[in-house]
Amino acid sequence: MITFQQKILNLVKCFRRQWRLFSNSERTTVCGADCMLMALQLSMAEVNKQHHGDFTVSLSDVLETWNYLLHDKLGLSYENMKEPENYADVKKAYHTFLAKSNMLDLVDICQKCYSLGLLPEDESIAPVQLLEFISGITNVQENNGSVLPTPSTQVDRQGQENVKASILAKKSVCSYLNLLVNSKDDLALAHILNVPDRGLGREAFTNLKHASQEKKMSIFLFRHLEPEIFL
Repeated sequence: MITFQQKILNLVKCFRRQWRLFSNSERTTVCGADCMLMALQLSMAEVNKQHHGDFTVSLSDVLETWNYLLHDKLGLSYENMKEPENYADVKKAYHTFLAKSNMLDLVDICQKCYSLGLLPEDESIAPVQLLEFISGITNVQENNGSVLPTPSTQVDRQGQENVKASILAKKSVCSYLNLLVNSKDDLALAHILNVPDRGLGREAFTNLKHASQEKKMSIFLFRHLEPEIFL
C-alpha cells in the first residue's frame, strides 16, 4: 500500500517529468507548506502597506488567512469562517508573488496533475488529506506513538537547540541551492537575505522588492545592479 508521503513524492516527481504542462521553465520551484506560508505573510504585509502604509502583519492574522486560503484553494467549505480583511487583494498578491518568483504551490500542482489524469487513481489525494498534510496534522498523527512523554532535562533542551540550529543551517543551504536553480526565487532570498547578518530588516526587504519590480527582475538579479546594498 502506498503511504501518503509516497503519494506526495510521486506528485512532485510527476510535476518534474511533465513540467511543460505546468509552466514555461523547468527551473520552476515547488512551493511547500513553509514557503506557502512565508509567501502569504509577505503578500499580506504588502497589501497592508498599500492600505495602511505599514509593511507589517500579525501572526494571528497570517494563520487565520492561511487557513481560509487553504480551504478556498482546495474547494473545502469555509462558510463558518470570517473572510479576512482585503482577502481578494491578498489572494491576488499571493499568486502574483509566486508567479514572479517562478514558483507553484503544492495545491496547484496537485489539482493540475489530477485534472490532466497524470497519476493513477490509487495515488489520488483528497482535498482534506492535502489540507492536513500542508497544515502539519498528518505528520503529527504519524509521529504520535504510544510512548509516554518524559520530563525535559538540560541535555534534552540542549539537544533540541542543536536540532533547531541544524534545521536552520539546512534551510539556509537549501535556499542558496534553490537560487542557483531558480534565480527568481525571492522566497529563498528572503531566507538568506540577512544570513550572515547584514542589518537588513523587513523594511529593507520591501524596499529591495519594490526597486527590483521597477526594473522588472528578481531581487537576486537586481543585486548585480546594486551590489553595495548587500554588503
